[in-house]
Amino acid sequence: MIINKTEKIARLAYLFGLLGLFGLFLGIVLSVTFEYIQYGEQYRFFQFSLSELGTYNRSSTAILINGGLFFGSLSLTMSCLFGLQMSNRFSSGLMWLSLIVTFISLAAIGLFPLNVHHLHLHAVSIYIYFGFLSAALCVVECAIERKPPLCMPFILSCLVLIIHGAILSHEYWRESLGAKPISDGMLFQAIVSQSPKPEVWWLSILFWGSIVSMWLWMLSICRWYFLPHRQGKK
Repeated sequence: MIINKTEKIARLAYLFGLLGLFGLFLGIVLSVTFEYIQYGEQYRFFQFSLSELGTYNRSSTAILINGGLFFGSLSLTMSCLFGLQMSNRFSSGLMWLSLIVTFISLAAIGLFPLNVHHLHLHAVSIYIYFGFLSAALCVVECAIERKPPLCMPFILSCLVLIIHGAILSHEYWRESLGAKPISDGMLFQAIVSQSPKPEVWWLSILFWGSIVSMWLWMLSICRWYFLPHRQGKK
């Protein structure tokens, strides 16, 4: 009976995870595609941050990307809540709790666009910090489990850890790449919007990389952790 209950929870977590990933993918891809169609060669992907694409009165596709972030992240939050129910260790419980906060903050990024400046920056900061913490806890969890199916989640969690670590340690590498230093306390402002735009907007590129790697990481978790037919192998 316990096994059947676990399988049902895993199946729900898997379905909510895929639904959330699809929502994120659809919102972002449609927004970027329509922006490119509208502006053609004037649109440069890395010259527009995710936050700017979601800014009303600046982007005509803001509702698409914000809706994808909000509803997709809420669905992923539900998936992580089911994952929390499946956890059997304190360390795994901490990982799921951290992921829940991460995706709630990502939903808040869509709910409170850059037009709501301070709330948006707070949501971005929480996402960066808890994304880093979630990835670190996942590395620990995979190291404890030491199961071959968790190889891909381990690799992708390391990637998320590196990207978020690079964002948080920007002062140590920024000047070495010839980029201008930013004022103290302005890190998250520099991620979401800069004017004039730098030739290479590293923080925005890293933030896009964070979204993509987080998407792939959650896909691997759905594939290797939640997929019902693998429950018997755990």
